[in-house]
Order: sequence, then C-alpha cells, then structure tokens
Amino acid sequence: MLKVGLELTLEDKDTGKRYRCKIADIKEDKIYIDYPIDLETNRTVFLLIGQGLLVDFVSDGQIPYRFSSKVTGRELGNIPMLILSAPEPEDVRKIQRRQYVRVDAALDIALTFPESNLKTTAVTKDISSGGCAVYLPRNIRPGEHETGKALLVLPLKEGYQYLQLLFSVVRLFEKGGKTGASLQFKDTSAKERQYILRFCFEQQLLLRKKGLSG
Repeated sequence: MLKVGLELTLEDKDTGKRYRCKIADIKEDKIYIDYPIDLETNRTVFLLIGQGLLVDFVSDGQIPYRFSSKVTGRELGNIPMLILSAPEPEDVRKIQRRQYVRVDAALDIALTFPESNLKTTAVTKDISSGGCAVYLPRNIRPGEHETGKALLVLPLKEGYQYLQLLFSVVRLFEKGGKTGASLQFKDTSAKERQYILRFCFEQQLLLRKKGLSG
C-alpha cells in the first residue's frame, strides 16, 4: 500500500499545520521522505525528531487512508531525508467519506458531453477529490448519469495544474435561479487526487487565515 513515490500529507498533531512530501524509500519499520513543504507557505520545513504526525495518503484503489507516525531521525546525503516510523498494517485506517475535504471554490472548467453532443465552459461551485458541483449555461442540459470529460484548472501555490478528468453526472439541481450539475470524478489517478486534495487544503488554510472557516 505504501510505496516509493507515493505522495503523503502530514498533519502536525500539536499545531494542525499540514505539509506535503513523497516517500523516497521504505526499509523495515522506517519510511524515508523528502523534506516536507508547508501547504500554507509553500516553503520547506524542518520537523523535529519526536514530532507526532497524522499521515494521509490515497491508495491506487482511490481509497484515502490515515495512520499515526512520528519523526524518528534524519539521513544526510546527496538528498537529505527525514525518517518516519512506519505503521503496523492494522493501524492504517480508511478515512470515512464524511471526512473527505470539500471546499467552496469558483474554478474554471471545460466540459464535454459526448452523448448529448454538448461542449461548454463553466465555473465550479465546490470541489473535493471525489467530484465537484458546477453551474451550467442555460442552453446546456446534460442527462443524469451521462458521462463526459473535463479540463479543470487548479491554481496551486506552486503554479497552475491542468487536469483531464472523466466524470459522470450524478444529478442536476437549481439554486438561486441557476442550473447546476453534481459531477462524480471517475478513474482518477493518485496524482490527480493528490492535486485536488492539496488545493482543498490550501483553500481551507486560506479561509482559516482570513477567519472565515467554520
């Protein structure tokens, strides 16, 4: 489940701050990671030995998992690394769907509905790693359960990411005189899910910083 190259999200148990990193190596009960990047500042951080962490990752089967860990050491070399304690298999737990991070966000998205022969650009209402809600132009009415393709623009601190995603229409809805659609992403890669999760975390941090987070 854990493998070299897998992207992890670390949460400091004391401060709640979040960081991203990748697994560089795994040896017995040790996970070697590159130096983490603070999701809020986009800068490298230096974690203290003994620091407790919650570690999140998404498996190849698109299932989010979490385990508890701590920094146990450092390795200096051509590529400096931190060493985390590896969990026992029974200590790696699935994150329930209600824990999926969903944030309000107005993102540019281009949609193609092959079955209806429709194409349009739209703006998202909200997004999570599992899907998004979009507001549609008045002349665009796809069918429920229709599948399609999306080009989503994600503005991350490190720069823009353009994701090509498959989706299915879960339902259509009306809100404030606007018609929208709830879309479920299909067959997303671990890297695509991590980009979306990273965007959601960055948005949460931004809202918290502005004092608007509930």
